[in-house]
Amino acid sequence: MLLVGPTGSGKSPVGMLLERRGGFRHFDFGAELRAAAAGERDLSPEDAAYVRRLLDAHALLPDERFDLAQRLLEGFLERVAFDPRREMLVLNGLPRHAGQARAIARLVRVELVVVLECGPAAAGARVARRSRGEGLDHAGRDDDTPEAVARKLALFATETPQLLAHYRAQPGVRIRRLRVHADTREEDLAAEVASAAVS
Repeated sequence: MLLVGPTGSGKSPVGMLLERRGGFRHFDFGAELRAAAAGERDLSPEDAAYVRRLLDAHALLPDERFDLAQRLLEGFLERVAFDPRREMLVLNGLPRHAGQARAIARLVRVELVVVLECGPAAAGARVARRSRGEGLDHAGRDDDTPEAVARKLALFATETPQLLAHYRAQPGVRIRRLRVHADTREEDLAAEVASAAVS
């Protein structure tokens, strides 16, 4: 399963809640990148420094460095002893665009794309709540400034149509859209996503 949504839409809390339910493993690419930048993943010092520069610039991982994403994903699957016979992998933050979607197909088969549709005003309100430490999302992030949020929303609007077009063209891939408002509870979203996963 791939969770798609703008910053603040609730991808990370939903993934976390799904994992707590059992039968799901949540791969949070943003969290993995932050851990890699802090030297907590099996990357070289040079690659960790590259990830830090990428995060500081609020930039997407370019296609030519997909090897970093592949190593982080493979390390995660090994670390959690992922069993595809009993569990569904929940991808959050990877792939972000069509190039990454083509590359990740060598590692995993995406069967369901859940789009958390959240307009800019609602996303802004949800990020503000996150910044105050309210709700279940990551708090204390240095990329929650208004300028950084505006850049991320613009990038999401640019990259996401091509990503969804890629998956619409893939046989056997279901796309489910869920509306997210400023006050939508992550627990309710997780329940809807879990239902979509088994339907």
